[in-house]
Amino acid sequence: MTSARRRRGWFWLLPLLLAVGGCGPGVGGTGTGEGFALEYFGARRASVCSASFAGELKCPSRIVIGPTKVDESEGSELVTWTDDPAVAQVIVRISDSDVDLEVLCEDLRFTGTWGETNEGVRRFFGHYTTRELAAAVPATLTVQSAEGGGLSYVLKDAAERTVAGPLVLQRTEQEVIRSSCSSVSNLPLRGARYR
Repeated sequence: MTSARRRRGWFWLLPLLLAVGGCGPGVGGTGTGEGFALEYFGARRASVCSASFAGELKCPSRIVIGPTKVDESEGSELVTWTDDPAVAQVIVRISDSDVDLEVLCEDLRFTGTWGETNEGVRRFFGHYTTRELAAAVPATLTVQSAEGGGLSYVLKDAAERTVAGPLVLQRTEQEVIRSSCSSVSNLPLRGARYR
């Protein structure tokens, strides 16, 4: 009789377990809710205005005497980066402390939030999608100042394998015209070997 009661108890818990299980990565959900990537990588949200490349952004300006901590809620006004504003194949938009990267001809998109791990690793933590993927994949986007100007972006998956980049882009204030993605691309292909 005790085993019959246990089976009935599990029967009533089954809908709850299915509902909870369907909300995360690897079980049918995308796992891309607010803060998911930061938690996945063991990071916490930080202000992109504390990044080494903050001078390239539109962060709030203030005059401060002595050391001060950057307000974690402050970020940059919208800044757009691209390979070519007239025929853009790669577009990056940074707003507040969030980023949106699009590699148009590969149908790749990354969205993330600037954060920092306990070990001091600072980058954008988020997820990417492509036309081949059934669900979003956790990834990070590293940004560095590029030699000769601009910023260099490298997108890596959770296993630190390069997905895209380095992509050297220039900041633009003009309207970006998206590429129609002809068969000719100046982006390096993943896994391609050059002689």
